[in-house]
Amino acid sequence: MDFILMKTGMKKRLLLLRYLVKWGYRYTRQSLRNCVKRVLLPSRKPYYDPRLEFLGQYILHVTRIRPIWAITCDVRSSWAAREGAGSQAFQIMRTISFARASGLTYLHSPFSIIHHPDRPMPEWVAAWEKVFNLGAGEAPCDGLRRGVINNDYNLADLDLCFGWSERTKQPDNWFKALIPEFRRKYYLNKSPRTTHEVGIAVHIRRGDVSASQNNTMYTSTEKVLAISSAVKAMLELRGVANTIRVYGQGKLADFTELSPLGAEYFLDADPIWTMQELVEADILVLAKSCFSYCAGLISDGIKVFDPFGNPNADDVIIPPYGWALFSELDDWLPCQEDGSFDRVAFDHQLALLLQAKRKAGVGEPARQGG
Repeated sequence: MDFILMKTGMKKRLLLLRYLVKWGYRYTRQSLRNCVKRVLLPSRKPYYDPRLEFLGQYILHVTRIRPIWAITCDVRSSWAAREGAGSQAFQIMRTISFARASGLTYLHSPFSIIHHPDRPMPEWVAAWEKVFNLGAGEAPCDGLRRGVINNDYNLADLDLCFGWSERTKQPDNWFKALIPEFRRKYYLNKSPRTTHEVGIAVHIRRGDVSASQNNTMYTSTEKVLAISSAVKAMLELRGVANTIRVYGQGKLADFTELSPLGAEYFLDADPIWTMQELVEADILVLAKSCFSYCAGLISDGIKVFDPFGNPNADDVIIPPYGWALFSELDDWLPCQEDGSFDRVAFDHQLALLLQAKRKAGVGEPARQGG
């Protein structure tokens, strides 16, 4: 055991040394280039890389010149600003989780720029801030950077420098433990939906993904049909009245394969309204999408999803960035390649869902056909 610990510690030190050498070289090179720009090309903006900023802060931290005491998530870099609301909301959630686990203070930075706006940016980011309420109860970030690090999509660096790589699955467990808190924040300005029928929301990712791109984020319409049909069949087997709605991008003609579902379609709808529809559905069939993923995290309904990776593994990943691992033990139901899933686990969750509806005062969902 001592040998294993020593070997693990040596590996960590080597990785950290490689990180310091690699990014130290880039930090020095970029600093010199920015100095030249200021002298010869004063009109051009200096290059900014949040990873280089963190390196400087980390060096001050380990030398105890300026200890790091807080963390925020202020997405302003050109790459990160191309991310949508789901991706950025999840990044804030991860930052909160990192702060709690590492003993740092989380300081909230509101959304500043989010991709795919459908209105002026100030209104767009304010609307999303109101959807998630992730800053509720958190201290605001006042812009001061002394001892405050920024998780601008550089969590791998924070992970290495603060020792998460040695904690195996603990970060995932810490994140899962915070999900009720994120759900509570979401409902601070909303009331949970109560309906007699069981509502099924099916999210299909199109637009930026397609079969022709051979994109790993793509799920075929045929597979979506298989998953959704199986869900609907389970409800009808119980005689439970249900509604099924499809959310996504494109034209109705693009989804003719789904006609057997008898679904209602909401294509290219208001994204903020769509997020709330996905979160508050009784059953959510997720797409391989950060948008879907955030909705699934906040939702307390049944989640059925097409995993990235081996669906037979103990844990399966969604979406495919190693962000967090979920399994049937967490009430996330992964599908097989043919769209099938664990019907026993689904039936158990469905019984709990129907019981919760009765307790909420909406009664037993009406029986199908009468």
